[in-house]
Amino acid sequence: MDLVPTLLQLSLIHILMAMIPGPNTVVVSYCSATVSRRAGLMAVAGVSSATFLWVLLSLLGAGALLAQAGDAFRFLRLAGAAYLVYAGIRMLVSRGGQSNTVPRQVYRSPFRAGFLTTLSNPKSAVFWTSVFALVLPAGAPLWFHAAVLALMTVQSALWYGGVSLLLSTNLIRAWYARLGTALNRIAGGFMVFFGLKIANDVRTEIVARMV
Repeated sequence: MDLVPTLLQLSLIHILMAMIPGPNTVVVSYCSATVSRRAGLMAVAGVSSATFLWVLLSLLGAGALLAQAGDAFRFLRLAGAAYLVYAGIRMLVSRGGQSNTVPRQVYRSPFRAGFLTTLSNPKSAVFWTSVFALVLPAGAPLWFHAAVLALMTVQSALWYGGVSLLLSTNLIRAWYARLGTALNRIAGGFMVFFGLKIANDVRTEIVARMV
């Protein structure tokens, strides 16, 4: 079978999903514009590492794995939701571009912030365990799986790396510094929204199971 068109299709679907603004974009943008270019790229590394893990789980049959470990995965998502809400609230109360109220997890460990955000991102969970898994051809050879794993990880690094490099330029950082308080609150609002959405999705799943 000719697997190259399928590989290109997976690549296109993935990059289009990455381009839709979500928690991953918020955490990379915030680290890049508020902390430093290095912090932004570390967040990108965290996002890419979590992407690698999601792709690997998908290739191994993540739908079945997550079904068997449903409660554990729900707990992980709730932990991620709590982190996003916490980080968002700290952004909401911060003032200026580099306030001391920047969440220490973001400031001191942007890699962890990017990794946990992507791992708990509901868009990632739905995409990698359903849409992505459905496009994967059954019985594909090992080289195809390796190519998919490498391509998705590199694409994630390139896309979010580009976002980081753009938003960490002197011009953008100077602009951010002038509008830091307002932009912090916008970013914080998005983080809180995403966190509450994850928590509500988990609550809905638990209620559905009880009915």
